[in-house]
Formats: sequence, C-alpha cells, structure tokens
Amino acid sequence: MRPLLLVLCLFAVLAPVSSVVAKTTYADDQTLWQDTTWEGEIVIDGVLTVAPGVTLSISPGTLVRFTFRDTNDDGVGENEIFIQGILKAIGSVEAPIRFTAADELRPGAWGAINMMMSEEENVLAYSIVEYGYRGYHAHFASAVIRNSVFRHNLRGLQFQESTVSLKNSRIVDNRNGIQFRNSKVSLSDVDIFGSYWGLRGVYNELTIKNSRIEGNLINGVNLRDSTLNITTSHITDNRKGLYLQRSKVTLEDSLLTDNSEHGLYLEDSEGLIRGNHISDNGRAGIRILGFTGEIKENSLAGNGEYALQNDGLTGIDASGNWWGTVDMEDISTLIRDSRDRPETGAVNVIAPLHREPLFLPIITDRISEQCLSH
Repeated sequence: MRPLLLVLCLFAVLAPVSSVVAKTTYADDQTLWQDTTWEGEIVIDGVLTVAPGVTLSISPGTLVRFTFRDTNDDGVGENEIFIQGILKAIGSVEAPIRFTAADELRPGAWGAINMMMSEEENVLAYSIVEYGYRGYHAHFASAVIRNSVFRHNLRGLQFQESTVSLKNSRIVDNRNGIQFRNSKVSLSDVDIFGSYWGLRGVYNELTIKNSRIEGNLINGVNLRDSTLNITTSHITDNRKGLYLQRSKVTLEDSLLTDNSEHGLYLEDSEGLIRGNHISDNGRAGIRILGFTGEIKENSLAGNGEYALQNDGLTGIDASGNWWGTVDMEDISTLIRDSRDRPETGAVNVIAPLHREPLFLPIITDRISEQCLSH
C-alpha cells in the first residue's frame, strides 16, 4: 500500500482535533515582527501579516481557525495569513495541522494562506486546508507542499510568478482545483478530483507524474501558452481530459479514458504523444485543431465517434498506433480528416500496430472516499 493512502486516511480520521494545549487569538489586523511558533488552537480574527525575514513555524496538531469578515459584501471571507516572510508548517501523520473556518463551514469562509514576495523555501506538510477562498496562494513565492489535503475551497491552490513543488497530496471537492500563471510547477503523486476545473493555467512550465485528475465537471487539464511534461498519469471521467492551446507537450505512458467529450484536445500545439491509452472517450480520442509532432505507439481504440479527428488545416502523422484493428478500411472509418472535410489536413495511419501496446499505466491503491467522509 502506498504511504499516501495511509497518510491521507489518517488525516481524515484525525481531522476533528479535539484536544489543544492553548488558544491564541489574533484580533483585527496584526503583524508578526519576530520568529513565532504556533501550537494548540490559533484563531485569526483579521489579517495576520508575517513580516519579511520572519519565520512562522506551526507545530504538529495545531488547529488554525479563521473567523468570517466580509467588508465588500461579496460573500467571501477576508481574514487570512499574509506571509512576506517564511512559513514552516510541518505536521505529522498522527497530528496533522488543520486550517479551517471558525464559523460556518462553507467554501470561501476565509481568505487564504497567502504567500507574497516570499522567495525562501516555504514548506506546508501533513496539513488539511479547507473552506477557504484560495486555500494556498503564492505570488512571487517559492513553496514545497507535500502530504496534504485541500478540500471544500473555492480554489484549492493558486499561484502566480511562483515556483511550487506539490507531492503526495490530494485536491478534492473544491470549486476549482488548482490554477496558476507564469509559474514553474511540478506535481508528483497528486490527485485532483471533484472540481469544476481540475487544473488550468497560462504561461507555465508544468510537470505531472504519477497523478490522477478525475471527475472534474469541465476539463481535467486546461493549459494555454505553456510547456507540459506528463508521464504515468490518469486523466479520466472529466468533460475534456487534456486540452492544450498553443503549448508544447510531452505526453507519455498515461491513461486518458472515459472523458465525456475528448480525451486529448490539441489546438495550435506541438510535441510528442507516445505510449498512451486513449479510449472510451465520448467523442474523439484525440481532436486536433493544429498540431506538429509525433503521435505514435498509442492505443486509440474504442472511442465514441472517432479515434482521431483532425479539424486543422495541416496533415497529421499518426502512423504506428493501435486502432483496435489492422484493417485499413476499418481504420479509415475511425478517422475524420480531409476525406470528410476537404479543407482539413489528411491523417496518415500507415503501419498500424498489430496488437495493443502491452504497457498500461496503473496507479494502485486509490484513496478511499471513506477516508474523506469523516
């Protein structure tokens, strides 16, 4: 069993922190001017700023609660931690740190863990972040986030002009899972479930590995003007699985299945699509509105309307893939291209694979929904 399964199940069970050693309240707007360590229960009743050069350390088992304040009547809470210094919030399996609402438990009940101009290595680990506007927000900041859960926020995480490493974590049942721009982000062993938008961004460098992006109502991954490297991941049961606009992509050894529209949607993009299982999507396995690069050694059988739909003006080389058959006439019925619409480019499907590729990306030990029901 992966350690992530045990860790997050323990988080969910232990989330209602029942015993605290002390209670500290920060009323109105205050600033921490010296290094501070929190433990027990902390109540934030305003905007608490951590000054530049100051380190805020949060001990395992600490409960941080934010009261509700809404000065502009938009329904979104404004009380938050505004960090210009350094954050070291490191819980444990037995005693996770929890950031939550002090009043009504609803998305947007408080502001954010807000990192601003904080370019030292900030760490958030073994923590639960819930019911915020932006659970974790970084702007001109650097952060390592690991072994944590973000749930029931309007936006689970949001980054701008930042460098963020996210590992062994779960982003579940937020309005939007994670969004960022002009950032360098890596995701490893991360689950993004149950949002409207799973992951979206513009002008980014993004790496995704061993991750699952499932059950998001709009798109699983939506990137524009970005560079993406994704391996051994699952993008399933979204509307569009992976939608790229004007981006460079390397997509390998991944599973794009059961998305209600297209598994992979490429628009004015380039790159390498190799060794993936793209099947059982409601419309096309791959839809293209402009792509240059290689599409090879993929399994493209069993999609709803087409295996590959080329609506772009240029031709596509899709030789050396598995189509569920080796009969060229049957394969032609799985393709939409210039034969159907003369203004579009042709798709080359010569030398089809004679059997489905043996490798199928499998990520074992799904995190049980029961773990999140507490």
